Amino acid sequence: MTGTAFTGTSLVDGALPPRRLAHVNLFVADLAVSLDFYTRICGLELVFSEPGIGACFLSNGHSHHDLALMQVSEEARVGRDGHVQVSRGRGRAPGLNHLGWEMASEADLVATIGALGTAGVRLHRTVDHQISRSAYLFDPDGTYHELYADAATDWREIYRANENQLITGGWDPHAVAADPVPHWEAAPVTARVDSAALHPVRTAWAALRVADVGRAERFFRAVLGLRPLTGSAVALPGQVVLGGSAGRPDLTLRPAGGRPPGLDAFVLSVDSVDELNRGRHRLAASGTPFQEATGDTPTRTLELHDPDGNRVVFAAVEQKEHFLEQSVT
Repeated sequence: MTGTAFTGTSLVDGALPPRRLAHVNLFVADLAVSLDFYTRICGLELVFSEPGIGACFLSNGHSHHDLALMQVSEEARVGRDGHVQVSRGRGRAPGLNHLGWEMASEADLVATIGALGTAGVRLHRTVDHQISRSAYLFDPDGTYHELYADAATDWREIYRANENQLITGGWDPHAVAADPVPHWEAAPVTARVDSAALHPVRTAWAALRVADVGRAERFFRAVLGLRPLTGSAVALPGQVVLGGSAGRPDLTLRPAGGRPPGLDAFVLSVDSVDELNRGRHRLAASGTPFQEATGDTPTRTLELHDPDGNRVVFAAVEQKEHFLEQSVT
């Protein structure tokens, strides 16, 4: 971010907020091992592979991907037409690649790109993924974020037509008139991996460790347009809960507390408390390690650690907000 200090919390004039947090993208030490964990245990479905950059995309139908996995590498990852997707200096160790924020339409995305540029916010790159168009930028802690708009409703057909091919290239957001039509699915048809221990329906929420909660909040409010949420999802002292225009809790900012800033945890939602309880029994029967968190109310979440140590939390849709109130270390 250059040219503007963003000491206030008002959204940059002309920018528009994202609807919601839609996906998490992770660098992983062993792509095959992580893919096995997230499909066989976590119940996500592999929907697209891009071996040219060592990446896999997983979903259960709620979106073109709820989770992406990318093999760590010392080398740059180069997409279609020579577009550098990951520079040589990034993605050399496991951890968060980026959080993906869904915009309502390409027109909203292009308007936001223009407004942020006028305000002095430096974008890292703009991209045509074919399934979506995107703009990427870093927050004050160096965490990477993607603002994207779906480019077509039938993302499955785009994946089928490009399986195992490079699909990402550069994009000039001002070359042609932006599409004003929303292409996100209002009522997606979700799939289910019956053999898996857990059956999530979507990525619901993430928590970031940040060096300065106030500074981070100002960035997310002014640049991404997220808003503090009140009501049942009350953050612990020193933390902030933010959401997009869909009105859901999407992001919690927590003090880093001496640890490096970055991803603290992310939540995959299941569709009912009963489904969460069935998942608990299946995990226990399979011998998969997990932790069970309960609060003062009969609320339960299941927490697993993926092969790289990332904390993956499963919660029923109606429980997710309560999870935000719980202390997580």
